[in-house]
Amino acid sequence: MTIRAILKTAEKFVTDNSPGILTGLAVAGTVSTAVLAAKAAFNSAGYLETNDPDANYDLKESAKEVWRFYIPTVMSGAATITCIVAANRIGARRTAAIAAAFQLSEKLAEEYKDRVVQTLGKQKEEKMRSELAADRMNRTPGADQIIIVGPETLFLDEMSGRFFKHEVEKVRKAVNDINFKINNDFYASLSEFYDLIGLDRTTFSDDVGWNADSQLDVTYTPTIIKDGRAAIAISFMTQPIRGFDRLQ
Repeated sequence: MTIRAILKTAEKFVTDNSPGILTGLAVAGTVSTAVLAAKAAFNSAGYLETNDPDANYDLKESAKEVWRFYIPTVMSGAATITCIVAANRIGARRTAAIAAAFQLSEKLAEEYKDRVVQTLGKQKEEKMRSELAADRMNRTPGADQIIIVGPETLFLDEMSGRFFKHEVEKVRKAVNDINFKINNDFYASLSEFYDLIGLDRTTFSDDVGWNADSQLDVTYTPTIIKDGRAAIAISFMTQPIRGFDRLQ
């Protein structure tokens, strides 16, 4: 490998991992600043005691005598603050880029769906979507372990690949409740939606959600799975995004 290739690889590594690197430097800088501050205070006290032990310095006079001892502390603190600010800005830009990518993919998916409907017709498109949902459900384990009672229906959350049972109207109400929360609080997480429909939260669901720019919109696809039971696949027309709770 040539030196140029090594430098390119190193540059890419630093660029890809810059938030983590800056955060690590900020942590190290915080510790260093504390150590340097303690050292400066010790050296300052020693200097004042040695230089004129009988002098009675006030705060202003003491600062004039010992300010140079705190130069490393100030520089370390400034560097630490710079790392923190830089890491935050890079993280914010990347979050915005991911959100923009999600919005673009949603737009493309919606345009694709509209074109399919125009080409095949509404009924054929719904039939194809139902067949795809049935195939997806039949490949997803867990449906046979869920017992349906009364007005409950078998659902598949396509995002997490998990089956759950619930009443159709209560799932619709959960969607409305999330959008009501968005209208009042400006955002809501995927975990909050899972809470309402009886699914356990996940690490991913804690990190993503919707906001006033893109409210929750769910598509319901009814179908019949291999054991003869009716089931409904739910998918998000508006994908939950990271940084959903960051108000501009």
